[in-house]
Amino acid sequence: MTNRFLMLAATIAVAAAAPAFATAAAPQTAAKPAAPAKPAAQAPTRAALTKQLDASFKAVDTNGDGTLSAAEISAAELKVQQGRAAQLRSRLDGEFAKLDTNHDGQLSKAEFMAAAPAGPTGAPNGAPVLAQLDKNKDGKVSLDEYRAPRLAMFDKLDTNHDGTISATERQAALARR
Repeated sequence: MTNRFLMLAATIAVAAAAPAFATAAAPQTAAKPAAPAKPAAQAPTRAALTKQLDASFKAVDTNGDGTLSAAEISAAELKVQQGRAAQLRSRLDGEFAKLDTNHDGQLSKAEFMAAAPAGPTGAPNGAPVLAQLDKNKDGKVSLDEYRAPRLAMFDKLDTNHDGTISATERQAALARR
């Protein structure tokens, strides 16, 4: 019973961390350029999931005995944590290098502040929004005028007019785009 529980717990742990284990098994390399957009992913299959689980189990089962010990699971978790820490350190190092414009290994206040977002360059102008919402042209937006565009959009999406946008209605709206 205890071995069965351990196997079940290990399987769940491996399944939950499968992508992380795959990352841990791969050698760490420098950041790659962004890949081109992939086509929409196919629906996951049981066979594909089983294949992924088998591969991640095999990667964690370092002694090849067909079972995962606490030590093997701990080692896999450590490898994942180390990989994540290395990726974070690399990203932080890159960000620091961008800020350190004189490349002296230190950030001056001027270098740090140069990365801060700039404030707005001009005064806000509410006139275009007022013109769009003020349907009776009285120079003010009432609650009804404020609600109207959003409620109209909601009503357009709620094709069966039940007061709820279902998943089917949401999908239909996305398909119409």
